[in-house]
Amino acid sequence: MSGKASAGEEELTQPFQRHDRYGTLGMGPLSTGEKIRLAVLAVTVLPIKLVGAMTALLSFWLCCRLSFLLPGNVRSDAVARLGNWHCRACLWWLGFWRVTWIKVGDQQQQQQQQQQQQQGSGAKKAGGSKAGGKAGGKGSTRPGRSSGPGEAAAVGIVSNHISWCDILLHMSRSFPAFVARSQTRNMPIVGIISYMMGCLYVDREASARKRGGVGSASTDGGSSANGSGGSDSDAAAAQPRVSDAVRRRMDDAAAGRLPGARPLLLFPEGTTTNGRYLLPFKTGAFLAGQPLQPVVIRYGEDCVSPAWEMIPAARHLFLMLCNPLHSVTAFELPVYHPSEEEKRDPRLYSANVRKLMLDFSGLQSTSATYTDKMAYMQRLKQEYGLS
Repeated sequence: MSGKASAGEEELTQPFQRHDRYGTLGMGPLSTGEKIRLAVLAVTVLPIKLVGAMTALLSFWLCCRLSFLLPGNVRSDAVARLGNWHCRACLWWLGFWRVTWIKVGDQQQQQQQQQQQQQGSGAKKAGGSKAGGKAGGKGSTRPGRSSGPGEAAAVGIVSNHISWCDILLHMSRSFPAFVARSQTRNMPIVGIISYMMGCLYVDREASARKRGGVGSASTDGGSSANGSGGSDSDAAAAQPRVSDAVRRRMDDAAAGRLPGARPLLLFPEGTTTNGRYLLPFKTGAFLAGQPLQPVVIRYGEDCVSPAWEMIPAARHLFLMLCNPLHSVTAFELPVYHPSEEEKRDPRLYSANVRKLMLDFSGLQSTSATYTDKMAYMQRLKQEYGLS
């Protein structure tokens, strides 16, 4: 593969390019003053932030262990409240002293949906380019609406995805459940926390065996539902696809069959960006046709970008811990209730929610996908001589 990218390839890499002091892969040229600054912060600020964040994590783990002493009817709410507090404390120790949640009013969203309705026919003729380019889906002249008094609450949250910090941010607010790897429930510390959150566990190995990328899932804290006896392929065939499991989870929550269940958080872009773009949405979160809570995250332009994009995890964590302060603002849009047309067409539903988030946030639309991201990463590894 050539080291230089064409104009078209370069456009598809823009959502994944870093825009901070440390440059691509965190390996940009640094002044002598910045090197001295990082060295000083590494022996002063970094240890304090790391110990504080780990203390908050271990404290919450202990709370989860002790929560089994509580009656079952109060345990879920108690753990959620403790989770909110501990995650906010963890963010504080990581340097997020300014965490702002803004609940966007229904009136503002209704105005945006009216604009979307007026522009829908034009977007449809243009092939939905404004709402996602090649993969954005078509526009709709009958979009859903925001929630009203007495209407069903959201059973899921859809959010743009920028950083590993997104998880803590959402946990500090709504303490949602996630789609997690099946191995997560057996991990030290994290396993019991994910169990208490009611995570939807995904068996990605069964995924590869079954349909080359669509896995099986379970929502309890027990062993994987492989059954007894039979081959792995038989077990994989008997297990639901992830998208089916997500849809069933949302349907059960909407029907009241999962009392106390946390809303399911999904990142429909399928990967992270640098925080300036919104990728085309996958349809998994929209298959159930249930009300969803859109959330838009915007991180502050600090010395180091919290975006976990084109940088090794260890280097990003080091830079985040060294730099003292960060900031983030999250916008909680009103619950989106899909129209009958959107319920029948998950692509339409996803495209309309994405367009609503684009119109509100000012993020740039792109047709780039995870495949483009991986191609860009491979090119960077070749340019920088990395294995």
